[in-house]
Amino acid sequence: MKPRYIFWGILFISFGLLILINNITDIELDWSVFWKLWPAVLILWGIALIIKNDIIKNILTALTALVLALAIFSFFDSGFNFFHRHIFNNDGMVVIDEDGETSVKDYYEPYSEKIKYASLNFDAGAGAFYIEDTTGGLISAVVRSSKGNYSLDRNDLEDRTDINFKMEKTHFRIVDGKVKNKVEMKLNPAPVWNMDFDLGAAAVDFDLSGYKTENVKIDVGAASVKIRLGDKVEKINLEIDAGASYIEITVPESSGCEVRTHSFLSSKDFDDFDKIKSGLYRTENFEQSRNKIYIKLDSGISSLKVHRYITSGNNFEWE
Repeated sequence: MKPRYIFWGILFISFGLLILINNITDIELDWSVFWKLWPAVLILWGIALIIKNDIIKNILTALTALVLALAIFSFFDSGFNFFHRHIFNNDGMVVIDEDGETSVKDYYEPYSEKIKYASLNFDAGAGAFYIEDTTGGLISAVVRSSKGNYSLDRNDLEDRTDINFKMEKTHFRIVDGKVKNKVEMKLNPAPVWNMDFDLGAAAVDFDLSGYKTENVKIDVGAASVKIRLGDKVEKINLEIDAGASYIEITVPESSGCEVRTHSFLSSKDFDDFDKIKSGLYRTENFEQSRNKIYIKLDSGISSLKVHRYITSGNNFEWE
């Protein structure tokens, strides 16, 4: 069996077992200690590349996947309380454990019809970040954070505006395994948008299908990234630079789409894409489509998925 199949199989099995054990047992461990094991992944990986014996190579590959699964699980559990077993109440509904140290703040900038082009520069550390609706203002956001304040400023020049939304530099500690940093943003659908996100380890869920989005750049660490693009402009450029991540992108079937990847030990699931050459994939309608989407993915150990959806007027339906 090829090492890459062993790696992904052991990684998913180990990660799933850790979550299952966490959900159905009362075992309590100090996961903040375990995530420090991540350098062992590099050591095991390096040895596996040197060793030529297939049996030993497969064993080292399996150990690498096991240690990586443990490190990723413990990182998110200790750092963000991501797999906390009490995140659900008795009715199975998701609840947010708010403590006294978490601040909730609203940010807002008004919209003017003279604004035709808008740039959003968002700079934050680790956390959960969402764009999921529109607003009558230029931008509105709700921030729930125990890490520090954000600043929001804009600079208008004729029919353009630049928005800088960033977390102020601050020192913070993980107390009782909890760090909160959740930002929910809404944007105005009228301007043509260019977006630049500089994030740390994060959960990202951006629904951009309702916006005239031309350029989107996301620089993120270990993360879960979900992006939904629309068909309101003729050309969209999406660039994602990520570490060990899960990346899922959905694009409209009406647009031609090109995906270029540069990834290391990543699984790829590109529905309805033809492989042109190594690292280059295109939809069958790419050349004929008026609207085109160009996606560039640069990642480490990742799971990459690009799917298409059917558009019907302003309603979106999954294929």
